Amino acid sequence: METEASPSTSSIVTTAPSQTSASQVYFEQDLEEAELRSKRVRIALISTSAAFGVGLILAGVGASQCQVIERPDQTEEWLCNNAGDVLVPLGGSLLAAGAIGMITSGIMLGVRNKQKRDMERDMRRHYYGSRFHWDIPSGRFVFRAIA
Repeated sequence: METEASPSTSSIVTTAPSQTSASQVYFEQDLEEAELRSKRVRIALISTSAAFGVGLILAGVGASQCQVIERPDQTEEWLCNNAGDVLVPLGGSLLAAGAIGMITSGIMLGVRNKQKRDMERDMRRHYYGSRFHWDIPSGRFVFRAIA
């Protein structure tokens, strides 16, 4: 009784992804995440700028409904109608919140864009690998690998 061993018709070949392709995927995911963070902060900057503008308009319209009355003791008093009493504090609040939001989101946008540019620079260095530069000890131009 001789049994023939039939060769396996299905074989599974598994290979680990190469180091460059795995790092490329992670670089691209990090860059996409950085772009998303930058986009969110840009939207926040636009929104707070709009709030600042609306607050400026409301405060201006409310201030136009007020008049300054000078008292005999050299002090001034604001006398506003109902629209001025409502619009000035509302506009001032939006104005202040918008200004604070614009300052903070503007700073955050600068930081996020810098992080994104640094990430893009690191990706270029990683993919292109070498840079042409002047080597002082040898006194000539050489390609240098960038790690």
